[in-house]
Amino acid sequence: MKCVVALVLIGLLSTACQQKTKTETSEPPIAVLAQPAYRLGDTLSIQLSTALSQVSVQWDNLQAIPDQPIDNSLNLSSKGKTIGLHQLIVNGTTAAKEPVHDTLTVELWSNIKPQRLTYSVLQTYPHQASSFTQGLAFYKGVLYEGTGLNGQSKLMKIDVKTGSILQSVLLPEEYFGEGITVVNDRIYQLTWTSGRCFRYTMDMTLEKTFTYHTQGWGITHRDTTLIVSDGSNRLSLYSLDFQKTGELVVYDDKGPVMNLNELEYVNGYILANVWKTNRIVLIDPVSGKVIGELNIDPTLPKGIDTKENVLNGIAHRGTENALFITGKNWPSLFRIQVNGLLQTKPPVALARR
Repeated sequence: MKCVVALVLIGLLSTACQQKTKTETSEPPIAVLAQPAYRLGDTLSIQLSTALSQVSVQWDNLQAIPDQPIDNSLNLSSKGKTIGLHQLIVNGTTAAKEPVHDTLTVELWSNIKPQRLTYSVLQTYPHQASSFTQGLAFYKGVLYEGTGLNGQSKLMKIDVKTGSILQSVLLPEEYFGEGITVVNDRIYQLTWTSGRCFRYTMDMTLEKTFTYHTQGWGITHRDTTLIVSDGSNRLSLYSLDFQKTGELVVYDDKGPVMNLNELEYVNGYILANVWKTNRIVLIDPVSGKVIGELNIDPTLPKGIDTKENVLNGIAHRGTENALFITGKNWPSLFRIQVNGLLQTKPPVALARR
């Protein structure tokens, strides 16, 4: 038995030595980025592990024009590119005439510092403190609200002045309701992890159910394009019958803006509240860049811990040029005016990626 144990130990030591030798003798990468992320327009610095000739770079499968290597350092401009993740393939020839290549990934952040927007509270209305608010939407002057939690998720029509519920539909217990939007006399309501979107007629009769393959957080629309968040920095674009038509990634000058939640489309821009914060970001729907941000006072409403009962409701009422905001289990709905929000020049169109 001792001999068997000894043989096993010798075998293990031999394997370990072989693995160590392989690790120690593994070749270094041909090319390495000096840093993994840059702001749009910056010059990327790529370090080469050996001198190369005939160096070329492919950027997302398109030929790019790098500077000639100096001291095994290669520079490449990111001007004219888009924010987000990109693939670089560095090709070259060694001194021994051997062709080599390496694949890199670089992330480009926004080159715009978001403008700090300010606001003033115009009016405060009562709101059902029992409502775990997930989404708000005005349609033809009427306020609609979607709420969450299994067994408590609802779609509701609300009287703004009194906060009373005029009409409601309770979702089946297995569904956790999320954001809502209303377009072409139809109400759309997302669910969190079930991959189901419910479409209702204006009398709140369930008309159709759609399937999607992400989490559902917030939803808004521009014309006939639905815009959906899933808690990441990605917004998905769908047709009205939930066929995916594109994506938009969202970045500010500090990196990807994660936890995008409740959405509202206003004046050519997408507003998104950032989950677990009092921050609302203003997104350019063409580039995905955050061009403005609004920070709601964390003491609004008074006596509510907004770290727990988070901001989670944004609705625009165009006839008043005002936003209505609330949060999960907030006792109040606030009508606010955002300075400069409705005076910005809107972008041309939604991106398709």
